Amino acid sequence: MTFQKKGFKFIGYFIIGVVFYGMLLLINPWDYPLTKEFVLEVLRDLAVTFIGVLTIMESSFWVSKKLDKHFPWRSALTKRIFIQIGILMVIVSSVLFLSRLLIPDAYYDETTVRQVFVTGTVMCILFSAVFTAASFFIQWNTATVTLAKYEEKVAKAELEFLKMQIDPHFLFNNFSTLTSLIEEDSQLAVEYVQQLSNIYRHVLKDKEHHVVPLKEELEFIRSYLFLYEARYQESLMVKIDIPDSLMNKGIATATMQLLVENAIKHNSISRQSPLKIEILADQDGIVIKNNINPVTTQRASKGIGLKNITERYQLLGNEVVSIKHDDDFFWVRVPFLELKR
Repeated sequence: MTFQKKGFKFIGYFIIGVVFYGMLLLINPWDYPLTKEFVLEVLRDLAVTFIGVLTIMESSFWVSKKLDKHFPWRSALTKRIFIQIGILMVIVSSVLFLSRLLIPDAYYDETTVRQVFVTGTVMCILFSAVFTAASFFIQWNTATVTLAKYEEKVAKAELEFLKMQIDPHFLFNNFSTLTSLIEEDSQLAVEYVQQLSNIYRHVLKDKEHHVVPLKEELEFIRSYLFLYEARYQESLMVKIDIPDSLMNKGIATATMQLLVENAIKHNSISRQSPLKIEILADQDGIVIKNNINPVTTQRASKGIGLKNITERYQLLGNEVVSIKHDDDFFWVRVPFLELKR
């Protein structure tokens, strides 16, 4: 906190102290002549009141922050109210006890003590409520800004994904494969065109959705893999083992495609050293695993692979993508997301 902000904060505490002291005078007015001794007493009382307000407010804010971690308002409202009020009453009582040590005991009668206690507790609760409301507003504002950043990042990721699908290299490789198939196997060439069409239909269909059913994503990845299997044939081996019971789970759009592309891009593929990709799933998420066939020359990255997936999952559901590897295998686990469609 800057020096200027601290200054405003202490000014606010002083104003609260004056208001509190004024309330006590209204509740229990004094009838003393305006003498030097009376003015000194008032100044002393204001100083003690300021110290008390400072202690109570800072303690209240500290307690509120600590309780936010253990008893959030949203999940433990009733318990939070009773605990916070109880702690605030203890704080006010402690400050009142200390203030009586600073001011002669004869200065307070029992009625004044009760008035100070009740008034202090009520004001403390009111200002704690204001502080809580301010915290809610700050959290809401932060969430709004985060959402805006998320939408911008997702839109950028989707744009990059669409760019990849019309990337000259992507089109060139597919048209080259298609040309060879037309000469060698016309029936397979027709199916190749159909699968390529399915890919673009999927991209256009789901470009407005951030999370899609696993069933749809599998349909897309099968079409996508068909293109590569037609190109690499026995050099690329793919195993998909996902129970039907998980087909309605949610997954970020194009997650499988990006992971499969990552495996193909960063490994050599040949009949002598085929690339083996496994796509598995359980109740927690999907796993895409591949053996490692290091390439001698690293291919250029599109910048939308693992980093893209990790960022999207953090934004979509604050979920963690697990990435592991050893000398022989590389695997990525992505959790399921809540499906809102």
